[in-house]
Amino acid sequence: YLKNLNRFMTNFYSIGKIYNNLESSSDLSNIKDKNTNFYSMGPYLAGLFEGDGHIILSKIINSRGKISYPYLAITFVYKDLPLVKKFVELYGGRIRFKNKENAIVWIINTHKELVNLINLMNGNLRTPKLTQFNDLILWLNNRYHYNISIYSPDQSDLNLNGWLAGFIDADGGFKIRYTEKLIEENTNKVLTKGRIEVRFVLEQRQIFPYNNQSYKDIMYKIQSFFGITTDLKISKHNIDKIYWLIEITSLTKLNFLVQYLNNFPLFTAKRNDFEDWLKVYRLIEDKKHLTEDGKLLIKHIKSNMNKNRKEFNFCHLVYLNKVQ
Repeated sequence: YLKNLNRFMTNFYSIGKIYNNLESSSDLSNIKDKNTNFYSMGPYLAGLFEGDGHIILSKIINSRGKISYPYLAITFVYKDLPLVKKFVELYGGRIRFKNKENAIVWIINTHKELVNLINLMNGNLRTPKLTQFNDLILWLNNRYHYNISIYSPDQSDLNLNGWLAGFIDADGGFKIRYTEKLIEENTNKVLTKGRIEVRFVLEQRQIFPYNNQSYKDIMYKIQSFFGITTDLKISKHNIDKIYWLIEITSLTKLNFLVQYLNNFPLFTAKRNDFEDWLKVYRLIEDKKHLTEDGKLLIKHIKSNMNKNRKEFNFCHLVYLNKVQ
């Protein structure tokens, strides 16, 4: 441990130089400068809703025929609170805290705000949740004599709007694999091969319970967006929870993701992890992960990502003031 610490301190200056170069040469400046008024938030919010949102439809709640008003909600992890507050500022609604689950829920239930959000998202949904979304529209149309349009699933190319960015913010993950090479001292036998890679994962449940429709088609479309033609993978959580899984490690295929998020950026706290992930992606792309300085830097970046992250930067939220 002391030997490694000593080596780290010795190389700290050169590591800092590499890190600073990554800051200045990455695509992040393009994200910030290029796309301040680049698209409506409708597709992004639709993707976010289809990943982590739900709808409670109206129902009769007593014998006299009194009904409950429907609402739309999206669940976030607690660290996304600055973003949720921004959404409340822009689109209304209220925040419900679920402390036991370390989660917060953005709830839109007042009449005007709900109709406005529906109109913003309408026509951009792609998953089985569209059925319930359209049922909500039908209820509003029938009760208030509106003429809100009913749409089929959006079949446009994924790279034309921010839907996929919203879906990734809900269900995607940016991971770094760092495995030390271990050699047995007496025999020089390699016990563990050293390996460094960046990985993107996207999970979604197989079936939407409301209509028993499968998410397979949209997950296939997303996988095809990355140039992958193999069958979808499956992941299991506990015994009864089975998900469709997209997992990508190829730098060539991950470049599609980097270019897409350069045009349609993330807005949750997950953006912080993507920015660090992108630094490691660039190091591997430039073969700097093969150097001692590069390895130490990657190890340092990984140690402060995802669940280990203590500090979050939400400066990007100012750009939401300039989108539709």
